[in-house]
Amino acid sequence: MASQSPQQRVDALAARSQVLRVDAGFGELQFRYWPGPEKAPVLLLVHGGSGSWTHWVKNIVSLQRAYHLWAIDLPGLGESDTLPHGYSAEDAVQAFVLACQRHPNLKRCHVVAFSWGCAVAAQGALHLSANFQSLTLIGPASIGDVSRAGGMKPLERRKPGMSAIELEALHRTNLAHLMIADVAKIDELAVYLQSSNTRRARFNSPQFARNTMVLEAVASLALPIQVLYGDLDGPALPDVAGKERLFLEANPHVQFCLVPGSGHWLAYEQPEEFEQRLNTFIRQVTPEG
Repeated sequence: MASQSPQQRVDALAARSQVLRVDAGFGELQFRYWPGPEKAPVLLLVHGGSGSWTHWVKNIVSLQRAYHLWAIDLPGLGESDTLPHGYSAEDAVQAFVLACQRHPNLKRCHVVAFSWGCAVAAQGALHLSANFQSLTLIGPASIGDVSRAGGMKPLERRKPGMSAIELEALHRTNLAHLMIADVAKIDELAVYLQSSNTRRARFNSPQFARNTMVLEAVASLALPIQVLYGDLDGPALPDVAGKERLFLEANPHVQFCLVPGSGHWLAYEQPEEFEQRLNTFIRQVTPEG
C-alpha cells in the first residue's frame, strides 16, 4: 500500500467494500461494509465533521480482522444525500436513527464516533439503546460553551483563484491546527483526505460545536461509554484534561482516557494506540459466551 497514491489507496479500500444505501426519511445515507471473521462482533464507524468514511482509512484493514465493519457517511457528507436547507442538528440525528433502524445488520453493534459524529451517535444512542452495545467517543465537541481562550489556532479559509500549491499549504496548516498534533504525520494521504472531504461537505457542523448534545446524551445513557481525547486535541484546547470532569459529572461510569502526544484525529495520528484502546474496551464490556 505504501507505493500507492492517496487516491489509489482510498479507491482500493472502497473497491473491497460493499455499498448499502438506506432510506433515512429525507433521502438516503450510505454505508460501506467490510466483512470480518464469521462470528465477529459488528462495529459501526461514525466519522467527523466535513468528513466521510475515509476518516477511518488507516484503521479499516486492521479492524476488519476482528469485526464486521460498517462505516456510515453522515447527512450532507461523503456520498450520503444532503439535508434540506435550514437543517438542524436534530435533523441529522433523526436521519442517523432512521438509517440505523432500517439497516438489516445493525441490530446489535458497537459504535465508534469521532468529533461531530460523537454528537450524532450519542444522541442517536438514546433511541437505539437496544441496538448499541457500547459507545466510544473520540474528541467529542458539543459539550457546552467551554472556554477556548488561548486554545486552537484559527483555521485558514479558501480564497478564489488559489493555486494547487496554495491549497495544499492551506490544508497542511489547517490539519496542524485542527486535526494532527505531530506535523511529521501530516502526509500526502492526510492532505488528500482533508481536501477531498472538505470539498464535498454540504453540512456545516461547527455551528453546533458549542451545544450540549453529547453531555446530555451521556448523562442519560446506560450502555458502556469510553471517551478518548488526544492530550493535544486542537478543538479541546487549552484544557483537554478538564473535559474528564465534565463527563464524569454527567455520568460517573464513563471511562475517560487522555492519549499522550495525539491531536484531534486520534485514529489517524496514532492508529495502533486507538485500536488497542478500542479492542480492550470492547473485550471488557462484552459478556463472555
